[in-house]
Amino acid sequence: MHLRKGLALAAGAVVGLAACGSSSSAGTTGCTNLNATALGGSVGAPSLANAADMVAAPATVGGAVVKIGFQGMLAGSSKNYGIDAKNGVQMAIDDAGGGFTFNGTPYTLEVDAQDDVDATAAGAQTAAQKLADDKVVAVVGGIFSTASIAAQKIYHDNGIAQISPSATNPKYTDQQPTPISSFRVIGRDDQQGPIGADLLVKTLGCKNIAVVDDKSTYGAGLAAAAATQIPVDGGTVVATEHVTAGPGGDFKSQLTTIKGKNPDAIYYGGYSQEAGPFAKQAKDLGLNIPIAGGDGWQNSDFKDLAGASGDGAFASNGGPAVSSLTDFQAKYKAKFNQDVFQYAPQAYDATNIIIAALKKDGPDKAKIIADIGATKDYKGISGTISFNSKGDVIDTVFTIWKFTGGDWKPFKPVTTHNPTS
Repeated sequence: MHLRKGLALAAGAVVGLAACGSSSSAGTTGCTNLNATALGGSVGAPSLANAADMVAAPATVGGAVVKIGFQGMLAGSSKNYGIDAKNGVQMAIDDAGGGFTFNGTPYTLEVDAQDDVDATAAGAQTAAQKLADDKVVAVVGGIFSTASIAAQKIYHDNGIAQISPSATNPKYTDQQPTPISSFRVIGRDDQQGPIGADLLVKTLGCKNIAVVDDKSTYGAGLAAAAATQIPVDGGTVVATEHVTAGPGGDFKSQLTTIKGKNPDAIYYGGYSQEAGPFAKQAKDLGLNIPIAGGDGWQNSDFKDLAGASGDGAFASNGGPAVSSLTDFQAKYKAKFNQDVFQYAPQAYDATNIIIAALKKDGPDKAKIIADIGATKDYKGISGTISFNSKGDVIDTVFTIWKFTGGDWKPFKPVTTHNPTS
C-alpha cells in the first residue's frame, strides 16, 4: 500500500472492505462497515528484555553529576503531556539505580527539566538554550512537533543529542541540521495520517470524508497526510476546514459547513483540548458520523471533554497496546499517584537509550550521539527500536484505538516500515 515518501504499510495490516457507493444524508453516516470490530493483528506484548535490564538495577550513585535534559510543557493548558513524559524520564533514571558507572567511575544522574511554555517555538528555544548552558549531555523532548523542531538547531550547535518521545511531524527529522543529532522513538505523521485514512475508507467503508486541522504544525501535517491518502484508498475529500486551537473553542461554523457537504466521516488533525469539544459539538449538531484522528487526542483529556459524545471516535497512537504495559502503568501510578497520560513509555525508552550510551562511552556528548544513532533492536516498553540514517525508527507500531463506553479501547495494531536511509 502506498504511503508518501516511500513508506510502506505492512501487508495485511489494514483489512480492505468495500467503500460505500453513495453519499450520506446530512448528519447520518453512509459507511458500510461502521460496526467493524477488531479486524486481525495481535495486540500482544513484544519482548521487553532490554527494558527489563533497566529495572531494579543496583544503585550506582556517586561521583560527578551528569544531567539528562528534559524539554516540555510543565505548566499551562498542555502540562499533562509534559509532566507525564518528564515522569517517564525520572522512572528510567530511578530504574537504573540513579546513576551509572563508566571505567570504574560512578556518576549520579539527574533530570534537568525546562518548561517550553505550552510548546511555543520561542519557549522551546529558551528552554533549549538553558539546557545547553546547564551542560546536559542529552535531551528528551520536545513533546509537540513545533517545539521539537524549534529547539533542534540549538541542541545541534551545542553537540547535544535530542530524542523526542512524541514529535511526529516529518520535518523534525527530514529538515534537521547535519550531521544528525535529533531522533524520535515514535512513528511519523506521513505514516500515521494514511493509517487513519485507511481506517475510514477501507476498514469502515466510508467514502466521503471531511478533513479538519487545528492549524498547528502537528495537526496540519497529520491532516494533510490523511487527505493525500484518502483518494488513493478510493475515497473523496468533500470538505477541508481549519479551527483555531485554544480553550473554549466554538466550532459550530466549521461543523455547519461540513454538515452541508454530507460527509460519511471526519478526519481531525489536532490535540484533545479541541478534539473533545469538536466531537461533542458535532453530535449536538446532528453529525452522527465517525471522527478519526491521531495520537494528539488519544488520552484522558478527550474522555473528559467529549464525554458520551466521543463514543465511536477512533485515534491512532504510537506503540503497541501491550499487556505488559500494565506493569509499567502500575509502577508509574505507585510512584507518581496518577495514571500514565500518554508519552511516559516513549520517554522512558528514550532515556534508557541515553543511559545505555552513557554506560558504553561515558559522558562524552559526541559519542552519545553516535551511540544513539547506532541503536539497533533495542527492546523497550513502546516497542523494538532501531534508528535509520535520518533518526527515524525503522519499524514502528501504531495502535488504533476506539472510544467506546466512555473510554479508549485498543481496536487494532498497524505496523509501518521506514527505509534504512
